[in-house]
Amino acid sequence: MVKIKGSFPWRIGATSFVIPAGIEENVRYLAGRVDDIQLLFFESPGHCRLPQQIDVNLLQGLAQEHDLSYTVHLPSDIQPGSSEEGLRQAAVDEIVRLMAGLAPLQPLCYDLHLALQPGLARDPWLGNIDDFLGRLKKDLGRERALVAIENINYPFNEVRPLVREHGFALCADIGHGLFYGEEPDRLFADIPRAAHIHYHGIRDGRDHQALGPEQQACSNRLGQVLHAAGFTGVVTLEVYRSAELQASLKHIEESWLHYQQQKR
Repeated sequence: MVKIKGSFPWRIGATSFVIPAGIEENVRYLAGRVDDIQLLFFESPGHCRLPQQIDVNLLQGLAQEHDLSYTVHLPSDIQPGSSEEGLRQAAVDEIVRLMAGLAPLQPLCYDLHLALQPGLARDPWLGNIDDFLGRLKKDLGRERALVAIENINYPFNEVRPLVREHGFALCADIGHGLFYGEEPDRLFADIPRAAHIHYHGIRDGRDHQALGPEQQACSNRLGQVLHAAGFTGVVTLEVYRSAELQASLKHIEESWLHYQQQKR
Protein backbone atom coordinates (compact mmCIF):
# COMPACT_ATOMS: atom_id res chain seq x y z
CA MET A 1 0.00 0.00 0.00
CA VAL A 2 1.09 3.56 -0.72
CA LYS A 3 2.56 5.22 2.36
CA ILE A 4 2.27 9.01 2.49
CA LYS A 5 2.49 9.36 6.25
CA GLY A 6 4.14 12.67 7.10
CA SER A 7 4.15 13.88 3.49
CA PHE A 8 2.04 17.02 3.93
CA PRO A 9 1.57 19.91 6.38
CA TRP A 10 -1.76 18.31 7.33
CA ARG A 11 -2.36 14.77 8.58
CA ILE A 12 -3.68 12.12 6.19
CA GLY A 13 -6.26 9.82 7.78
CA ALA A 14 -8.10 6.58 7.06
CA THR A 15 -11.13 4.95 8.65
CA SER A 16 -10.94 2.13 11.19
CA PHE A 17 -12.67 -0.23 8.77
CA VAL A 18 -10.64 -0.93 5.64
CA ILE A 19 -10.08 -4.63 6.34
CA PRO A 20 -12.86 -6.94 7.59
CA ALA A 21 -11.77 -6.95 11.22
CA GLY A 22 -12.19 -4.96 14.42
CA ILE A 23 -10.88 -1.52 15.26
CA GLU A 24 -7.66 -2.74 16.85
CA GLU A 25 -6.70 -4.93 13.86
CA ASN A 26 -7.40 -2.06 11.49
CA VAL A 27 -5.28 0.33 13.55
CA ARG A 28 -2.37 -2.15 13.47
CA TYR A 29 -2.78 -2.50 9.70
CA LEU A 30 -2.85 1.25 9.06
CA ALA A 31 -0.52 2.63 11.74
CA GLY A 32 2.60 2.86 9.58
CA ARG A 33 0.78 4.08 6.48
CA VAL A 34 -1.27 7.11 7.55
CA ASP A 35 -1.07 9.86 10.18
CA ASP A 36 -4.55 9.51 11.70
CA ILE A 37 -7.25 6.88 12.07
CA GLN A 38 -10.93 7.74 12.34
CA LEU A 39 -12.48 5.42 14.94
CA LEU A 40 -15.95 4.54 13.67
CA PHE A 41 -18.85 4.31 16.10
CA PHE A 42 -21.84 4.35 13.78
CA GLU A 43 -23.97 2.59 16.40
CA SER A 44 -24.18 4.09 19.87
CA PRO A 45 -23.05 1.66 22.60
CA GLY A 46 -26.33 2.18 24.45
CA HIS A 47 -28.36 0.98 21.43
CA CYS A 48 -26.08 -1.69 19.98
CA ARG A 49 -26.80 -5.33 20.85
CA LEU A 50 -23.08 -6.10 20.51
CA PRO A 51 -21.23 -2.86 21.30
CA GLN A 52 -17.65 -2.56 20.11
CA GLN A 53 -15.16 -3.22 22.87
CA ILE A 54 -11.79 -1.56 22.36
CA ASP A 55 -8.58 -1.73 24.33
CA VAL A 56 -7.81 1.94 24.95
CA ASN A 57 -4.39 1.11 26.40
CA LEU A 58 -3.47 -0.84 23.26
CA LEU A 59 -4.57 2.02 21.00
CA GLN A 60 -2.57 4.47 23.13
CA GLY A 61 0.52 2.33 22.71
CA LEU A 62 0.12 2.08 18.94
CA ALA A 63 -0.34 5.84 18.72
CA GLN A 64 2.88 6.48 20.64
CA GLU A 65 4.83 3.89 18.66
CA HIS A 66 3.74 5.15 15.24
CA ASP A 67 3.22 8.90 15.79
CA LEU A 68 -0.47 8.30 15.21
CA SER A 69 -3.46 10.44 16.12
CA TYR A 70 -7.14 9.58 16.31
CA THR A 71 -10.37 11.21 15.26
CA VAL A 72 -13.78 9.76 16.12
CA HIS A 73 -17.02 9.35 14.17
CA LEU A 74 -19.77 9.72 16.74
CA PRO A 75 -22.86 7.47 16.48
CA SER A 76 -25.30 8.05 13.64
CA ASP A 77 -28.27 6.31 15.27
CA ILE A 78 -28.94 9.01 17.87
CA GLN A 79 -31.76 11.55 17.30
CA PRO A 80 -30.53 15.10 18.00
CA GLY A 81 -33.37 16.60 15.93
CA SER A 82 -36.17 14.64 17.58
CA SER A 83 -39.28 16.44 18.79
CA GLU A 84 -39.07 14.32 21.95
CA GLU A 85 -37.00 16.06 24.61
CA GLY A 86 -36.04 12.71 26.13
CA LEU A 87 -34.52 11.48 22.85
CA ARG A 88 -32.53 14.71 22.42
CA GLN A 89 -31.17 14.36 25.95
CA ALA A 90 -30.40 10.68 25.33
CA ALA A 91 -28.34 11.75 22.31
CA VAL A 92 -26.40 14.18 24.49
CA ASP A 93 -25.82 11.47 27.10
CA GLU A 94 -24.49 8.98 24.52
CA ILE A 95 -22.01 11.52 23.15
CA VAL A 96 -20.78 12.61 26.58
CA ARG A 97 -20.36 8.99 27.70
CA LEU A 98 -18.44 7.95 24.57
CA MET A 99 -16.18 11.00 24.68
CA ALA A 100 -15.32 10.32 28.32
CA GLY A 101 -14.38 6.73 27.51
CA LEU A 102 -12.15 7.74 24.59
CA ALA A 103 -10.56 10.77 26.27
CA PRO A 104 -7.28 8.93 27.12
CA LEU A 105 -6.66 8.67 23.35
CA GLN A 106 -6.80 12.48 23.06
CA PRO A 107 -8.80 12.46 19.80
CA LEU A 108 -8.25 15.54 17.68
CA CYS A 109 -11.90 15.72 16.69
CA TYR A 110 -15.29 14.05 17.18
CA ASP A 111 -17.46 14.20 14.04
CA LEU A 112 -21.23 14.46 14.47
CA HIS A 113 -24.19 14.10 12.08
CA LEU A 114 -27.33 16.11 12.83
CA ALA A 115 -29.65 13.78 10.95
CA LEU A 116 -32.95 15.04 9.58
CA GLN A 117 -35.99 13.81 11.48
CA PRO A 118 -38.40 11.94 9.13
CA GLY A 119 -41.75 13.65 8.80
CA LEU A 120 -40.65 16.81 10.59
CA ALA A 121 -40.69 20.20 8.84
CA ARG A 122 -37.45 22.15 8.58
CA ASP A 123 -38.19 24.93 11.08
CA PRO A 124 -39.21 22.64 13.97
CA TRP A 125 -36.22 20.42 13.18
CA LEU A 126 -33.85 23.41 13.35
CA GLY A 127 -35.42 24.43 16.66
CA ASN A 128 -34.81 20.94 18.04
CA ILE A 129 -31.21 21.02 16.79
CA ASP A 130 -30.73 24.39 18.49
CA ASP A 131 -31.99 22.90 21.76
CA PHE A 132 -29.81 19.79 21.37
CA LEU A 133 -26.67 21.82 20.71
CA GLY A 134 -27.43 23.99 23.72
CA ARG A 135 -27.74 20.90 25.93
CA LEU A 136 -24.53 19.38 24.54
CA LYS A 137 -22.68 22.67 25.04
CA LYS A 138 -23.79 22.80 28.67
CA ASP A 139 -22.63 19.23 29.39
CA LEU A 140 -19.32 19.45 27.51
CA GLY A 141 -18.21 22.99 28.36
CA ARG A 142 -14.98 23.83 26.58
CA GLU A 143 -14.70 20.28 25.26
CA ARG A 144 -17.44 21.16 22.76
CA ALA A 145 -14.75 22.73 20.56
CA LEU A 146 -13.62 19.15 19.80
CA VAL A 147 -17.04 18.24 18.36
CA ALA A 148 -17.26 19.01 14.64
CA ILE A 149 -20.65 19.16 12.93
CA GLU A 150 -20.49 17.39 9.58
CA ASN A 151 -22.43 18.36 6.46
CA ILE A 152 -24.58 15.55 5.13
CA ASN A 153 -28.04 15.78 3.51
CA TYR A 154 -29.49 18.56 5.66
CA PRO A 155 -29.58 22.30 4.80
CA PHE A 156 -26.09 23.12 6.03
CA ASN A 157 -26.42 26.84 5.24
CA GLU A 158 -29.04 26.96 8.00
CA VAL A 159 -27.01 24.81 10.39
CA ARG A 160 -23.75 26.78 10.18
CA PRO A 161 -25.06 29.73 12.24
CA LEU A 162 -26.16 27.36 15.02
CA VAL A 163 -22.74 25.67 15.00
CA ARG A 164 -21.01 29.04 15.40
CA GLU A 165 -23.48 30.29 18.01
CA HIS A 166 -22.96 27.27 20.26
CA GLY A 167 -19.18 27.12 19.81
CA PHE A 168 -18.83 23.82 17.96
CA ALA A 169 -16.37 23.12 15.15
CA LEU A 170 -17.04 22.25 11.50
CA CYS A 171 -16.27 18.99 9.74
CA ALA A 172 -16.11 19.80 6.02
CA ASP A 173 -17.01 16.66 4.09
CA ILE A 174 -16.11 17.51 0.51
CA GLY A 175 -17.46 14.22 -0.83
CA HIS A 176 -20.84 14.67 0.89
CA GLY A 177 -21.08 18.25 -0.30
CA LEU A 178 -20.53 17.30 -3.93
CA PHE A 179 -22.83 14.30 -3.62
CA TYR A 180 -25.70 16.40 -2.25
CA GLY A 181 -25.20 19.21 -4.74
CA GLU A 182 -23.61 21.90 -2.59
CA GLU A 183 -21.64 24.59 -4.41
CA PRO A 184 -17.89 23.77 -4.40
CA ASP A 185 -17.03 27.38 -3.50
CA ARG A 186 -19.17 27.12 -0.35
CA LEU A 187 -17.48 23.84 0.60
CA PHE A 188 -13.99 25.22 0.16
CA ALA A 189 -14.92 28.36 2.08
CA ASP A 190 -15.43 26.19 5.18
CA ILE A 191 -11.89 24.82 5.12
CA PRO A 192 -10.12 27.66 7.03
CA ARG A 193 -12.60 27.12 9.91
CA ALA A 194 -12.77 23.33 9.71
CA ALA A 195 -11.38 21.10 12.43
CA HIS A 196 -11.56 18.04 10.17
CA ILE A 197 -11.98 17.36 6.46
CA HIS A 198 -13.43 14.23 4.85
CA TYR A 199 -12.78 13.38 1.21
CA HIS A 200 -13.96 10.49 -0.95
CA GLY A 201 -14.99 9.76 -4.50
CA ILE A 202 -18.42 9.62 -6.12
CA ARG A 203 -19.14 6.98 -8.73
CA ASP A 204 -22.31 5.43 -10.19
CA GLY A 205 -24.50 7.48 -7.86
CA ARG A 206 -22.67 6.36 -4.72
CA ASP A 207 -20.38 8.25 -2.36
CA HIS A 208 -17.54 6.91 -0.20
CA GLN A 209 -15.89 5.45 -3.31
CA ALA A 210 -12.19 5.48 -4.20
CA LEU A 211 -10.84 8.75 -5.52
CA GLY A 212 -10.16 8.62 -9.23
CA PRO A 213 -10.00 10.62 -12.47
CA GLU A 214 -13.53 11.97 -11.90
CA GLN A 215 -12.23 13.85 -8.85
CA GLN A 216 -8.98 15.09 -10.41
CA ALA A 217 -10.01 18.73 -10.82
CA CYS A 218 -11.51 18.80 -7.32
CA SER A 219 -8.40 17.19 -5.82
CA ASN A 220 -6.10 19.69 -7.50
CA ARG A 221 -8.15 22.59 -6.18
CA LEU A 222 -8.49 21.08 -2.70
CA GLY A 223 -4.69 20.81 -2.42
CA GLN A 224 -4.37 24.47 -3.38
CA VAL A 225 -6.99 25.54 -0.83
CA LEU A 226 -5.41 23.49 1.97
CA HIS A 227 -2.01 25.08 1.30
CA ALA A 228 -3.45 28.58 1.01
CA ALA A 229 -5.43 28.19 4.26
CA GLY A 230 -2.40 26.88 6.15
CA PHE A 231 -4.47 23.86 7.17
CA THR A 232 -2.69 21.57 9.66
CA GLY A 233 -5.59 19.34 10.74
CA VAL A 234 -6.67 15.94 9.43
CA VAL A 235 -7.89 15.04 5.96
CA THR A 236 -9.58 11.63 6.23
CA LEU A 237 -10.01 9.52 3.11
CA GLU A 238 -13.40 8.14 4.07
CA VAL A 239 -13.52 4.81 2.27
CA TYR A 240 -14.10 1.36 3.72
CA ARG A 241 -12.01 -1.12 1.73
CA SER A 242 -8.28 -1.57 1.53
CA ALA A 243 -8.22 -1.47 -2.29
CA GLU A 244 -10.21 1.78 -2.31
CA LEU A 245 -7.88 3.31 0.27
CA GLN A 246 -4.86 2.23 -1.79
CA ALA A 247 -6.30 3.85 -4.92
CA SER A 248 -7.22 7.01 -2.99
CA LEU A 249 -3.78 7.34 -1.40
CA LYS A 250 -2.15 6.96 -4.82
CA HIS A 251 -4.52 9.57 -6.28
CA ILE A 252 -3.75 12.03 -3.45
CA GLU A 253 -0.02 11.43 -3.68
CA GLU A 254 0.00 12.15 -7.41
CA SER A 255 -2.36 15.14 -7.17
CA TRP A 256 -0.81 16.95 -4.25
CA LEU A 257 2.85 16.14 -4.78
CA HIS A 258 2.45 17.44 -8.33
CA TYR A 259 1.04 20.67 -6.90
CA GLN A 260 3.90 20.96 -4.41
CA GLN A 261 6.39 20.59 -7.25
CA GLN A 262 4.60 23.32 -9.20
CA LYS A 263 4.89 25.61 -6.18
CA ARG A 264 8.64 25.17 -6.20
